[in-house]
Amino acid sequence: MRASPTRSLILLCIAGAALAGCGAGRVIARDPTPAYSPAEASYAASGRDLRVTVQGDPFGGDRQRLTAAVVQALQGTIMGVATNFTATPGPTARRDYGVAVVFNPTTPVLGSEICGGVPVPTAPPSPGAPMRVEAAFCRGGALTSSFGTLEGATGPDDPDFRGFIASLGRSLFPPARVESCGGVPDC
Repeated sequence: MRASPTRSLILLCIAGAALAGCGAGRVIARDPTPAYSPAEASYAASGRDLRVTVQGDPFGGDRQRLTAAVVQALQGTIMGVATNFTATPGPTARRDYGVAVVFNPTTPVLGSEICGGVPVPTAPPSPGAPMRVEAAFCRGGALTSSFGTLEGATGPDDPDFRGFIASLGRSLFPPARVESCGGVPDC
């Protein structure tokens, strides 16, 4: 039985994204909410600014440098959609949408909490301890959310840190929904 070209392309893209995320960190994507669709991600972000908010500081350094590193690492993470991730969105941004990232939350948090605009309690940097990160693609509440851990990153310019954040970004924008029909995308 031959696979359709569309299905093969989707599986190839998913495998490529998974392999590109290999490194010192681990990212786990939660199931998208039923409201999520790749078309909405494109509507929210295609050819425009997409707001990024960052809470917590895993390195104890310059917060602007950390935010700039997160924003830069997120560039190009929505497959096939040219987006300008930014902490200072301009008039092209759709104000209802954004990406929220929380470093080292002190307690487990839901995507809806991350997207709520309310500060999430975060732990100070802890040398030698793994960094914990929660992230969400938001429209009011979370449309998608992911979490992950990274060990050994030395700062915002560390290639492992930037690769980890890029993997986190890719996990927030799945190119197809995988429903409960045997794992076949969009069946």
